[in-house]
Amino acid sequence: MVRQLIMEFIILIGYGLLEQLTIRLFKLPHKRAAWLWAVLLMILSFWNLGFYWYCYVLIVWMIAGIALIILQLTAAHQFIYRQYWPAFWRVTLVISIAAFLVSLT
Repeated sequence: MVRQLIMEFIILIGYGLLEQLTIRLFKLPHKRAAWLWAVLLMILSFWNLGFYWYCYVLIVWMIAGIALIILQLTAAHQFIYRQYWPAFWRVTLVISIAAFLVSLT
């Protein structure tokens, strides 16, 4: 358990350093890729929780995605992918952080 926890934090720190290195090396804007962090945290949550409990995380993730679509349809009376995807990945990042933190217990 402790070895797995240490390995997960090494993976997260390693990816963070790799992202920071590519930002500096290629002189990119200092904007983190929310979708990459969300996917990485989702994979680590799946690794900790197992298939049965991880299904609940996926259910919450799908409901949040559908809720964002309904919110955009009611607010703008149209669905535009350019507005949807950044909000979707921010919500996904919040869900994946919460799932990862819960999976550590």
